[in-house]
Amino acid sequence: MSQKYIDEAVLYTFTNLAASATASTLIAARTGYKIRVLAVCAISGATATNLTFNSASTAISSLFACGANSGFALGYNPIGWFETTADSALTGTTGSGSTTGIQIVYIYTV
Repeated sequence: MSQKYIDEAVLYTFTNLAASATASTLIAARTGYKIRVLAVCAISGATATNLTFNSASTAISSLFACGANSGFALGYNPIGWFETTADSALTGTTGSGSTTGIQIVYIYTV
């Protein structure tokens, strides 16, 4: 099965997601395309917090429990760790801990 990529460009973004965020946009939706996450790293601040990735408001990842001043990394995976549905933003939901720094490597697919 072949995949069609928007321009075969691997893209990168980063953000600091506040504590108690609910489905906050990490990557904006692009009409007609899905967002496939190929790698991600997240580190919480001084207080432990949870992080879940969503397609709009629907969870598409497990809950990642990040300890204080620690987190996780999902290394480069060419088939992707998770992806949104078409026309949906990649969003994040955090627990009531502290701000979480997130770096994402992704592509657009159809």
